[in-house]
Amino acid sequence: MLRAHSIWPAWLPRVFAPLLLLLGCHIIADGGAYAPLLFFSALLFAFLAMFLQRWAAFFAAIGIESLLNSVDAVKQAMTDEPIVARDLVAVSQGAALTSYLGIAILCWSALTVIAFAAGLYYRPRFNAWRWLAGMTLPLLLLVRLFAPAGMQQYVAEFVENGVGARYLAYNFKENIRQNGVLAHLFLTAESVDVPKPGAHDFYTVAPLVPAGTTVQPDIVMILCEACFSSRDDRFVTPLARLAASGFQQSSVVSPVYGGGTAEAEFEYLSGMPSTVLPGIDYQNFVDAYRDDARTLVAKLAHSGYRTIGLHNFHANFWKRNAVYPKFGFQETHFIDEMRWQKPGWPDDGLMYQKAQQIYRQQPRDGRTFMFLVTVRTHGSYIERDADGGRGDYEARLGEAVSDLQGFVKTIEAQAKKRKRDVMFVLVGDHKPSLSKAFFDAGVFDQSYFRMLGGERNAGYQFSLKLTPEQQAHRGEVPLFVRYAAEPQRALKMGEMLAGRPMFCVPAAITQQLPQRGIYFDTLAARCSVPVEQLAASAAQGWQNEFPRTLFAERLF
Repeated sequence: MLRAHSIWPAWLPRVFAPLLLLLGCHIIADGGAYAPLLFFSALLFAFLAMFLQRWAAFFAAIGIESLLNSVDAVKQAMTDEPIVARDLVAVSQGAALTSYLGIAILCWSALTVIAFAAGLYYRPRFNAWRWLAGMTLPLLLLVRLFAPAGMQQYVAEFVENGVGARYLAYNFKENIRQNGVLAHLFLTAESVDVPKPGAHDFYTVAPLVPAGTTVQPDIVMILCEACFSSRDDRFVTPLARLAASGFQQSSVVSPVYGGGTAEAEFEYLSGMPSTVLPGIDYQNFVDAYRDDARTLVAKLAHSGYRTIGLHNFHANFWKRNAVYPKFGFQETHFIDEMRWQKPGWPDDGLMYQKAQQIYRQQPRDGRTFMFLVTVRTHGSYIERDADGGRGDYEARLGEAVSDLQGFVKTIEAQAKKRKRDVMFVLVGDHKPSLSKAFFDAGVFDQSYFRMLGGERNAGYQFSLKLTPEQQAHRGEVPLFVRYAAEPQRALKMGEMLAGRPMFCVPAAITQQLPQRGIYFDTLAARCSVPVEQLAASAAQGWQNEFPRTLFAERLF
């Protein structure tokens, strides 16, 4: 009796079983067949199967996707921003992530490593068809990053129309939700387009000229890591002690929440909104900034100030060692010059001691500008007794404030000997990643968070549709100004900046000086409109008020 021949080749199940199982797992886990997610998952599997045994490639693909989703969940919980492609290549920033490692990230990392080890041990022989399929993903990435515009457009149309992955460049949270993490990373792996020179209408607004007298004090600007204290009684922290130390308290709006210090720092130094350019401006454009970029630092240097930047962390963190000289700093100092010995984030006192030493060495008749970035209060925070991490945060913040108060007292004493006045300007770079604690304290109500089945999500992830007022409130950070020679001047600066974007701070500072420049006077005028108008502009994006050609004019 003749045996019936199978309609399927014998090799077919062996070749496609791992891939079909991978796609089936996605359909079950995601509650449906979503083309972008399945397409890029299949491409990842094909790439891994080039050099790994097929079942090892199956487990490696699961490990990689799950790891990326876990990292994205942590980043969104801490900063309210999703993972993007450039996060994967910012290796030098990895030191900031160790405190966020959780069991899920460790487990998926272990699975991936084991799958790779086993897959390489049982690696397959070379097969041309296997490599042709596997090269699809890297070839698409190469086109995405380096191909001419016409070829990039062809691939973009294929991915959008053929695969159904619609790129929501204006809303990365929705982009990752609709397309899946792999498609999202592919879409955000775009070449950085450096702003090009051209016409703009930024200067059509009449510049704001100060009505009173001007001064030229020594200036100390501090970007205080995650420093926050509410002006009402809902979330008062040790930072409020500065008000009792002669600081005038106000507030500004940070472009970031819970993280992304470099974006706030960019605004604080340049007087330009960071959200116009894609990604982290320091990281993406470090090589493109020109050596004489026009920033607040450069303006002060041209006005005769000695410009000094200090940070009590590594010099390459967000590439500050390369960005600072281009932004106008004549002298920089980082943690390698300080005696960091304790575990955890370095004490701010180390940096303040270094700054005191440097200030003491300045010429008696010279003007000094110092910019300090603190790090002691960096997240994450240990949660005790369901406090959302507030106790740990406030303990560290108390230490940081004590170090700061001692620093201010010492600098003012040194300045008095030189017969110089000193102006201190401090802002928090962003609210700390304490969403639960803020919710418990009433800083945020339930309307700020995503709802699942009528209930607030357990991860306190923010809603995708915050109103302009809610966005401004989420970004609100404290501003403290001290000018012992004229306390009223510090008060007016606080009033001028209250509720306005962080990039307005350089305008308020230059308004005190005799040498300001047309840009900062115009910026001061644009920042003087009602707060509600600024909040609406921020929600829509700042491209209309601050066109990319203006960035090219000042920075590139």
